[in-house]
Amino acid sequence: MMQTTFKVHRFDPEQPEHARLATYVVELPESASIVDGLTYICDEQDPSLAFRANCERGSCGDCALRVNKKGVLGCTTKIVDVVGKDGIVTVEPIRHVPVLKDLVYDMETFLWRKVRAVTPWITPQAAGPNGASTVSEQKIAEVRTAMSCVMCGLCDEGCTVVAVDDQFVGPAALTKAYRAIFDPRDTRHVERLQSISEPDGVWDCTHCFEANGHCPIGIEPTDRIFEIRDEAIRLGIRSGKQNPKVRRHYDSFVNSVKKSGWLDEGRLAIESEGLFNVRGLLKLLPTAARAIVRNKAPIPYMHHKRPGAKAIRQIIEKAEGKRS
Repeated sequence: MMQTTFKVHRFDPEQPEHARLATYVVELPESASIVDGLTYICDEQDPSLAFRANCERGSCGDCALRVNKKGVLGCTTKIVDVVGKDGIVTVEPIRHVPVLKDLVYDMETFLWRKVRAVTPWITPQAAGPNGASTVSEQKIAEVRTAMSCVMCGLCDEGCTVVAVDDQFVGPAALTKAYRAIFDPRDTRHVERLQSISEPDGVWDCTHCFEANGHCPIGIEPTDRIFEIRDEAIRLGIRSGKQNPKVRRHYDSFVNSVKKSGWLDEGRLAIESEGLFNVRGLLKLLPTAARAIVRNKAPIPYMHHKRPGAKAIRQIIEKAEGKRS
């Protein structure tokens, strides 16, 4: 048996100013999980503790928690693997989500509304003679990994964009979108890519790869986002109708590197806003002024060619030829 001190987040929505960490001492086998510890506290010490858990096998995602400042699934995380040298385990709700009570949080606000926005169900072609829409194992294998997502939300919990913009659709919902986009039975391929290319969609990802690091089952959501972007570019969908800045940014980036072999950052900033977008260009002035003061202001359109620029141009043109 192992004795551990649990410090558990307590929150009463009727007294939010009294949110605190409550201390409980538990004695459980070394094989016990975080959920086992919370269950023991609820059964033996404090039945008012609220937390969410279901399958206890890492298959439902209900028990996503922040344990000792790291996002985990409580049912598959053993106490012995996370307890600090001081014998303390701190259990809190995941970040960026409204807390309803103690360790229970509002998944509707955090995740479900975003999942619905990407319409994560497929729209198949007309069924075959037997009434079924069949697909070969080889073709469905590519999306099988994404299909195993348990929607725990830990990728969104670690996302650096969600941390500053809760309207960003987030890696969890985009993983669901990936599953539908790459399912060979779906008939709304282009429509889906156009929809998630609108503001707060797939192009807002900063590809920091935090989502990969936070996913507990190895789905690698950031890689799925890259595949969605590659597919959108392959089909010429570089932005949504309400999001032309993304297309301008993409085109300027490619044209700059194709011309000189490296990125003209000044040109990129101007062309991303739009050459005739006076309001957008004026917004760049404070940043430009700070760069000038620090002697770091790039001079747009005055880029000299890098050695190997010709070879880089040939690589880009070859890639563009493959897409056309």
